[in-house]
Amino acid sequence: MSLLLNALKEEAIVNQDQVTAIRAKHYSAQSTLHDLLLDMDLVREDALLTLEAKLLEIPFVDLYKDMVDPSVTKLLKYEIAQRYGVCPITYKNGTLTVAVNDPFNISVLDDLRFITDFKIKPVLAMRSEIQKCLHKCYRQLQETINKCENELIKKDENGIKIEKLDENNDPDYDSREIFDIEQLSEKNSGVVKLSNSILSDAVKARATDIHIEPHETFVDIRYRIDGALKSVIKISNNFRASLIARLKILTELDITETRQPQDGRTRIMVNGTKIDLRISIIPTFHGEKAVVRLLYTQSSTMDIEKVGFKTSEMSAFLESVSKPQGIVLVTGPTGSGKTTTLYAALKFLMQSDMKNIVTIEDPIEYLIEGINQMQVNLPKDLTFANGLRAILRQDPNVILVGEIRDKETAEIAFRASLTGHLVFSTLHTNSAVATVTRLLDIGLQPYLLASSISLIIAQRLIRLICPHCKEEHTPKNYLTYKFGKFINDYNVKKFYKGKGCDDCNFTGYLGRAAVFEVLKVNERIRSLINRKAAIDTIYNEAIANGMQSLLESGMEKIAAGQTTLEEIERVADVISFSASKEHHENSEKAIKRTELDFTRHKIPATR
Repeated sequence: MSLLLNALKEEAIVNQDQVTAIRAKHYSAQSTLHDLLLDMDLVREDALLTLEAKLLEIPFVDLYKDMVDPSVTKLLKYEIAQRYGVCPITYKNGTLTVAVNDPFNISVLDDLRFITDFKIKPVLAMRSEIQKCLHKCYRQLQETINKCENELIKKDENGIKIEKLDENNDPDYDSREIFDIEQLSEKNSGVVKLSNSILSDAVKARATDIHIEPHETFVDIRYRIDGALKSVIKISNNFRASLIARLKILTELDITETRQPQDGRTRIMVNGTKIDLRISIIPTFHGEKAVVRLLYTQSSTMDIEKVGFKTSEMSAFLESVSKPQGIVLVTGPTGSGKTTTLYAALKFLMQSDMKNIVTIEDPIEYLIEGINQMQVNLPKDLTFANGLRAILRQDPNVILVGEIRDKETAEIAFRASLTGHLVFSTLHTNSAVATVTRLLDIGLQPYLLASSISLIIAQRLIRLICPHCKEEHTPKNYLTYKFGKFINDYNVKKFYKGKGCDDCNFTGYLGRAAVFEVLKVNERIRSLINRKAAIDTIYNEAIANGMQSLLESGMEKIAAGQTTLEEIERVADVISFSASKEHHENSEKAIKRTELDFTRHKIPATR
């Protein structure tokens, strides 16, 4: 207090008698010194703020001139901003900049830090300007939400038709329109139009997932397009419960249950496009959150020719899936296209009607006619292991196990591959060779792994540069340094990126392609697996046998001008195992050392 009063005296704004009166009033007042000075009308607000800004080294801004980011209003509820008399301005790197009128009210800043869990950076502004800015920014957010809702609802009047298909999955027989607006009340029809438009827009944008995420004052609708999430619209919280209920009705879930997770599925027709929907709903603090997976059943990527293999990789793949027995594994993180690759193999094998194909999945991603598909049901004790045991009693030729998660499932699957069955499955590992280590860690015996496995594929999906806005560009220095050796090896002279246009939703990317590691298990690799050789030794042997790493597969697409270094960095690491060819020259020496060690420690056979 003394600091401010002394500054006021030095500026000749108040005299000693006024300072004495101020001190006496402030002792019994319930307000801060800042507010007291304004209430006593001893100093103009702008002059006081200028002086305080100088003393505390805090900027004094004009909110009419300074740019205020309207999007930060979602970080601070309107009622809280109004109560504390502050206005959020910008947000960057965990710091929320807010305009305040009284810099000496430390409790306001402390409360905001606690409420938002952000660092708070104050700037000074006139009280009247803060109020006008609050009204303008929060009104702008609500107007944006209302505009998005109105635009989406109007879109439904342009002939959008969504039908739920019957159990036979045939739109020509017994199909029923589930969004009959004429039979609904005026209130519900708005929600129906809104849900219609969201689904239709997502299909048009080639989205694979729709995220409906509740916040305190609005609901954020985001689409996952080409593997990346993009916020599309924000709608009022008034629509949230009705929209979630609409999706529950569509997938025949319990609309009265809002405190438990629920999962459902259905098949619909959107403007002539047949789509499988998988919906997952979970309760969150602000209400139920839904994620809708869109599975395009008419997609041509399920054809084996469209998977994206090179000629040599295709040859190894077809050779393995054409065998009467053995196990083929596809590895990679969630969303890398593993199941699609295996479905393509199943469709290839369906060309012969002499095979009995059975799957156990969690969940079933695509319903394929001619294949017997079974879904894991944990409440009924239908696990991968139990389901696989039942399948083996069904005289199968080909078995697809959705995922190997434990030792029991692994052992049943691998033993099945030794008894005349062709088995497909997936794993979550970082590379093809790491799959061997993963299975050994699970508890699988080396001899069982070595004798049954025939092919391991590691794959990732990378985004492709939009051809409509493709342009030449110079990558960041750290990327050219990091990938320098591979840039030279593949003789990459030019780099490209997408500038952003309407066709790619201004992302610069349009569509995706797969990069692969195809590890063909030959006798040398079987021997190394059986002897529990080091993972880099197996890797070097696989490279010597013609396997191409994920990074090298990606660099081919860089050289062809199809993708960017940023995409390759996202899916493949330079330092994974022996990525450089110099290490491959030591492959033979490493294998011989492994064989020698094995011979030394080999236990003599008992007589």
